[in-house]
Amino acid sequence: MLGDDSIALTDETTGADLPGWDSIMHINTMFSIEEEFGIQFVGDEFARLNSIGELKEALRRKVPE
Repeated sequence: MLGDDSIALTDETTGADLPGWDSIMHINTMFSIEEEFGIQFVGDEFARLNSIGELKEALRRKVPE
């Protein structure tokens, strides 16, 4: 789904904006992001991220430059 070039993600994009988004997609995305960036979300930290913008900000805080 996220590889679909017809989907334009913005900072305001939420899961509700993505066709077919569900809890399984959410979990798979979380694990993929953790693996790609070498980070780990703890507790419900990832679940509290409501938009692409919030995810980007969390990554800025967690990923060392």
